[in-house]
Amino acid sequence: MAGIQPCSLIKVARAAGVAASTASLALRGSPRVLPETVARVKAAAERLGYSADPRVGSLMARIRMAKEINERERLAFVWLNASKADRLRDRFCQASFGCAKARAEELGWRVEEFWLHDEGMTASRLDEILMTRGITGVVFSSPLKAIVARVDWNWSHFTSAVIGNSEFYPPMHRAGHHHYRNMWLAMEKLREAGCVRPAAVLFGSHHRRMQGVHQAAFVANHPFPRQALTLARFGLPESRKETVAWLEKTRADGLVFGMNPSVDALAWLRTLPRIKSMVTLDRPEPGLPGINTQDGRIARNAVDLVIAQLHRNERGVPANPLSVLLDGEWEDYG
Repeated sequence: MAGIQPCSLIKVARAAGVAASTASLALRGSPRVLPETVARVKAAAERLGYSADPRVGSLMARIRMAKEINERERLAFVWLNASKADRLRDRFCQASFGCAKARAEELGWRVEEFWLHDEGMTASRLDEILMTRGITGVVFSSPLKAIVARVDWNWSHFTSAVIGNSEFYPPMHRAGHHHYRNMWLAMEKLREAGCVRPAAVLFGSHHRRMQGVHQAAFVANHPFPRQALTLARFGLPESRKETVAWLEKTRADGLVFGMNPSVDALAWLRTLPRIKSMVTLDRPEPGLPGINTQDGRIARNAVDLVIAQLHRNERGVPANPLSVLLDGEWEDYG
């Protein structure tokens, strides 16, 4: 006996009284279709149990890739609070946009940039601009130094994902760093280097943005968890004398940095006989091994999240936001 055939797009189109091409556009939330038609098509699809075939999505990706870049469908890359100057000079910004753009082009899309905090720009105005241009997929940049970001517009128009671990409202799918895992790995490396009382030098802004994950992982994975909080501090002491006093008081024999110290501070710390090893959670440098956080890879993951939703015809605020956390890679930077 033949199996039950899934509902096709043509059946949905017939039930809604529209052409198949119109039904396809309506299910993708295209602004070229009247809202009442979109509602009618979506109601018919739900009633008939229609769901998009992932193989068709794969085929469409191949078709898009065959087009010239300027002819491809577009995704919006929205800078939440970064300036155009930040975009050019900040390492994280460069990696985020460059890798998001490359990944989108691999999948047959092109990316257009928008700055939410440009003069005269608002979320509602950007909503109108994107809808006018037929852009429904949005990748939001990390809000950089902001602890919380919020965007108020008509979310039913868009499929979105956020880069980074900062709080975002309303909660959306996100791609971020696995900060807990990164600290865990750094502690393992210090243990292998013979450190029995490692100390952590963290940074307040990062601590707040990532909800204290670095500190939590440091305490949980410390050889002496009950004393671990006394071995963690935010920033190095102001003077070298105070730094030596802190190290002697805590009897620390290893250091993990949330962000890299200055070149001068690092060179001086290397001369201290007490310190057996130092590692970083920021980016490895000559003589300072640590975690390569693969900033560009999380931007690629955010693009994947958006395009996967577009293929499934999903719009709006997700009922169960998904977080894709990327493990960093250890680098013994000699």
